[in-house]
Amino acid sequence: MSEPFAEALLLSLSHYLERAEHLLRRLAEEDRPKDLLSFRLAPDMFDTGLNFAIALQFAARAICPPSGLEVPEIPDEFTPESLLDYKNDVASILGTVSAPDLVKTIRHRAGKADLNQEPADYIAQFALPNMIFHLSIAYAGLRHEGMKVGKADFDGLHRY
Repeated sequence: MSEPFAEALLLSLSHYLERAEHLLRRLAEEDRPKDLLSFRLAPDMFDTGLNFAIALQFAARAICPPSGLEVPEIPDEFTPESLLDYKNDVASILGTVSAPDLVKTIRHRAGKADLNQEPADYIAQFALPNMIFHLSIAYAGLRHEGMKVGKADFDGLHRY
């Protein structure tokens, strides 16, 4: 993997970790964060809290296996505080990894598919999109339940 591409992937992971932190800090200011975290967009979907946790874990899953590090476990309870602590743990790991560390081929399952991916493909095609997917679902749950967040809160780029 080229170093500039790897660095861009690491920057993207960091950016979306920061966006998750922003949303969780906003959530902590809400009157009913527990209700917001327990909401499911559909009965057979994960709740908002688990989607936040999975999004955060995908940032770790993006960098830990290719660099030979352990992926930290998702917290047992989902509160803004526990998820922020988990985010900080993941960000700490991310801060120790650089492009030359991402060398190991990853063998894993995606649903029922067995995959064997080089680090660039694994991060760009699997881990980062899954992180953004679960963060999007968490965001949608917050919005659905009435939390006043918008696209600028999600991506940190838009201004309205």
